Amino acid sequence: MNKKLFALFAITIAALLAAPMASAQEPPSIVTAWADSSKYAPGAKGTMYIAFYNDMDVAVTIQNITITYYHWSAYINGAWTGNETRRNLNIPLSKKSTYLFSDVTFTVPSDGRGIDTPVYVTIGTDYGYKSGTGYISVPQTPSYMEQIVTLFTILVVLIIVCTVIIAATIFLSARRHQITWKEEPKA
Repeated sequence: MNKKLFALFAITIAALLAAPMASAQEPPSIVTAWADSSKYAPGAKGTMYIAFYNDMDVAVTIQNITITYYHWSAYINGAWTGNETRRNLNIPLSKKSTYLFSDVTFTVPSDGRGIDTPVYVTIGTDYGYKSGTGYISVPQTPSYMEQIVTLFTILVVLIIVCTVIIAATIFLSARRHQITWKEEPKA
């Protein structure tokens, strides 16, 4: 009897401890980034929106922001590309409020770097750094797409040629002269 009572007590305690964990809310995201379109083509221009939520109980000053387009990094013409850093911003932000960076523009590379890429954002404040991520989708055309287009073009041409041949056959068979047999005179 004592073991049954102990088991019931243990199950009740476990249920009571698990209930607050199930209803606990996730804290708000500190840095969130998203693009103005769901997909981009290589060479396309876009805008990245970055929201920074000050979850602290004190006002902060946004001092800098670094945006890194992960797969687009390259050393081109003597300079590194694929990231952007803005310094000396000095943007005051009160406690429990949000600041939106809506002037961050980008161009998807038109060379081989123009692929899907995660975007890493780091915001520096006078109380430290906060970071978050976003994503830019650049769908790739399969390498065999040109072969498929050529195949469909050949298929359409063959269908047109076959249609013309069938139409000509029907037309010529409808105009055929009737052959009649004449009896030969008997001699």
